Amino acid sequence: MNVIIYCRVSTDEQAQKGFSLDYQEDSLKSFSERMGYNVVKIYREDHSAKNFNRPEWTKLKTYCKNNKKIVDKVLFAKWDRFSRNIEQALKVIREFDSMGIEVNASEQYLDIANPDNKMVLSIYLTAGEVERDKISSRTITGTYQAKKDGYFPGKAPYGYDNYRDESKRSTLKPNQQADLVKRAFNEVALNIESVESVRKKLRQHGLMLKKSAFSQMLKNNVYIGKINVPEFKKESATVVDGKHEPLVDLDTFNKVQNVFKGKRWHNTKPNHKNFDFPMRDFLTCEICGGQITGSKSTGRTKKYAYYHCRNKCQTRVRVEEAHIKISSILCGLQINQNIKELFAEVLKKSESQISGDRDNQLKIKIELQKQLNSQIEDAEDLLLRKDIDKERFDKIIERINGNLSVVEDDIEILRTKTDSIRAYVDSGLELLGNLDEFFLNEDYNGKRILAGSIFTQKLIFGNENCRTTQVNEVIEVLTRNIKASEGIKKRKAVKNDSFSVNVPGAGVEPARFPTGV
Repeated sequence: MNVIIYCRVSTDEQAQKGFSLDYQEDSLKSFSERMGYNVVKIYREDHSAKNFNRPEWTKLKTYCKNNKKIVDKVLFAKWDRFSRNIEQALKVIREFDSMGIEVNASEQYLDIANPDNKMVLSIYLTAGEVERDKISSRTITGTYQAKKDGYFPGKAPYGYDNYRDESKRSTLKPNQQADLVKRAFNEVALNIESVESVRKKLRQHGLMLKKSAFSQMLKNNVYIGKINVPEFKKESATVVDGKHEPLVDLDTFNKVQNVFKGKRWHNTKPNHKNFDFPMRDFLTCEICGGQITGSKSTGRTKKYAYYHCRNKCQTRVRVEEAHIKISSILCGLQINQNIKELFAEVLKKSESQISGDRDNQLKIKIELQKQLNSQIEDAEDLLLRKDIDKERFDKIIERINGNLSVVEDDIEILRTKTDSIRAYVDSGLELLGNLDEFFLNEDYNGKRILAGSIFTQKLIFGNENCRTTQVNEVIEVLTRNIKASEGIKKRKAVKNDSFSVNVPGAGVEPARFPTGV
C-alpha cells in the first residue's frame, strides 16, 4: 500500500526552531513501517490549518490527482495537523474518497468506512476548530489591548525594528533606515518635487521601496508616534500615542498628507531629467512661440550642448551662453538696498510679536481642549443618570473626540514650532541680492527651483536676447527701484507697515510654474 506522509506546523518559527516536524515525520515513518506501507512522498508544511490554501498541501493534492491509481493513503500524525476547519475538512475527505484515496491520522486512526466512526471523526475535527478559535480570540484580544496601551505587536514598518522593552512588550525602535524615512518626509513636505521623484532620488541612497509601499509609508501615522487602534466589539476605533520614538513631527506629516490630497503646483510636468538642459521647460521661441528643447552636437574634439526650437526656426544657442543671458535678467532683479534693510528690520522686530501670537494661540487651544474634555465628562454624567441612551452617548463622544483630536494636533504643532526666523532673514535677503551668481553656480535642481520661484511665465528666447514678461509679485515689489524708498528706512517699523507680519511668512512663494522637478 502506497502512502503519502504530510507533516504540518503553524509558523515558520516552529518549522525552523522546533522539533515538531521532525517528530511527526519520524512517527509517521515508524507507523508506516509497522503497517507495511510504502512511503512514496513526504510533504512538510509551516502554514495555518484554518483552510486548505497551503502551498505544500496544494502540491500534495495535485500529485494525488495525477497519480491516484498508485496512491492509497494520505497520513498525518493527528487530525488537527490535517485541518482545524470541520466544514472544509469533511469536503476534502469526500474529495479524496472519490479518488479512492483514504486520509487518516496515525495517532487517532479511524476506520472511516464504518459509519459509526463519523461521530468520532467529527469530535476530533471539532476539537481542532475550537482550539483554533480560542487561539484566534486570545490573539485578537491581546493585540487590541497592546495597541490600546501604545505598543506595536505587528511587523515593524520601514525605518523601525521590532523591539521588546523592559516589560517584555513589543514596540519599535529606529534602525539605520530611519534617516532615509525622515529625509523622505521632509522632501515631500517641501512640495517641490513629485513624490515619485523623491522616491527615485532616495533609491540611489538605499531606500528600496516600491512606488505603492513608499506612498503607504508616507501616509502611516506610526512615524509621528501614533498607534491606530481598530474597532473591537463595542469599542470605537481610535488613535493613541505610541511607546515608540517618532521619526517625523506632526507639522511635516500634515504637509505630506496635503500633498497627497492634491494641493500641489498646477501643470507640473512629469520628471524627465536631462541634467545638461535644466532650462528647456522654461523657454519659448521668440520667432514661432514654440517649445525650446535641447540636444548635443558633435564637434571636432567633444560634444556641445545647445538649446534650440523644436520647429524649423533658426533659434539655436549654446547652453552656457543661454544661462548667462538668463543670469543677466536676474541681475536686473537685484533687491533694492533700502527695501532690503527695511524688510530685514521689520522681520526681526516682529519676532516677539510672532512668538506672542503663537503663545496666545496655544492658550486658546489648551482652553478649548479643557472645554471638550469637560463636555465628555458631562456626557458621561448624562449616561449615568440615564438621561440619554448608550447609542446617543456614543454619537456625542465620537463627535467630541473628532474635535478634540484636531485641537490636540494644533497644540502639538504650536508647542514644537520654536524655530526663529532671525537666522534666515539675512541669508534669504542676501540671496535676493545675488540671484545671478546663485543661478550660475547652482546645479540642475537649483536652477529649476530658482527659475520656477521667480518667473511666472516662460522666458521669450532668441539667438540675440532673452526676456521675460512677468516675474513673481513678491520679487517685483522687493526689487522695484523706487526713489521714495531712500528715506523709508528712517521710519519706525510698525505693525501697520506694508511689510507687516500679517503678510505671508518670509521667503519667496514658489510660482505655480511647470518646473518638472
